[in-house]
Amino acid sequence: MPKVAARIIAGCKICAAAKYERNPEQTPQMLTPTPARPLDVVEADVMFWAGLRVLTMMDRLTRFAFAHQLTNKTAAEVCTGLLSFFGTVGLPGTLVVDRGREFHNARVKSLLEELGIGVHFTTPGHPRSHGTVERLHSTMAEHLRLLKLDRGLEGSEAVARAVLAYNQSIHVATDAVPLELMRTWQMPTGSPPPDVVLGRAGEVARESKEKRVHRINDAKASDRWDRIRVGDDTWVKNWYRRRKEDPKFVGPFKVVKKLSKFRVRIQDVETGRTR
Repeated sequence: MPKVAARIIAGCKICAAAKYERNPEQTPQMLTPTPARPLDVVEADVMFWAGLRVLTMMDRLTRFAFAHQLTNKTAAEVCTGLLSFFGTVGLPGTLVVDRGREFHNARVKSLLEELGIGVHFTTPGHPRSHGTVERLHSTMAEHLRLLKLDRGLEGSEAVARAVLAYNQSIHVATDAVPLELMRTWQMPTGSPPPDVVLGRAGEVARESKEKRVHRINDAKASDRWDRIRVGDDTWVKNWYRRRKEDPKFVGPFKVVKKLSKFRVRIQDVETGRTR
């Protein structure tokens, strides 16, 4: 009987036209190339949670996550969020986004062109092409529910804590911590390894500061002390000033002798006492 029913249904034009397709034909999944280094490919999307709009971004190789709260979905707000990521993490080679208006507009396109970033728009109806950041949303939603139930946290603080936990946890796709992978990456600038750069950076900063301080002091000292002559009237800073309303300088005094380039003897005009 089932075979007869199946044969009748197969030959029924009305059944064929109205039939529910339980096993639709799908394009075979292709093995997409894995990025060679961090920031080769970064995915971006907008996540909605409890009234919040959050721009989420994820590096496809390291799985490093980033979140920026949006006040709205305008192109200007999205550009601000993108620039926050670029300034904090770096410029990606390619940015993968969907065709929503917040990304598919002239302002975002102009920003990416200006910074030399390629853009790839995902195919509508194929969420797997945006799967990395979509899975981030699922994990963040779980973290946000836990934070609300366990600590009563909501809003931007909860989002920040969720991203912090995500970036400091071992990711199943890489068997590594996203933040550690991103920290060990060296930008292709031709500079020495990070540990060498960090050590040298401290030395350079100290040397630069010493030179700057000496240069400023020498310039101020030369300009100030070279103009002082015996017989000049001067005022002295009040080092015993206790309150803001007390005078900052006391005097007048008269220069009676130059002891050295940076030292002079002065005399109080009123009392005649010398210092």
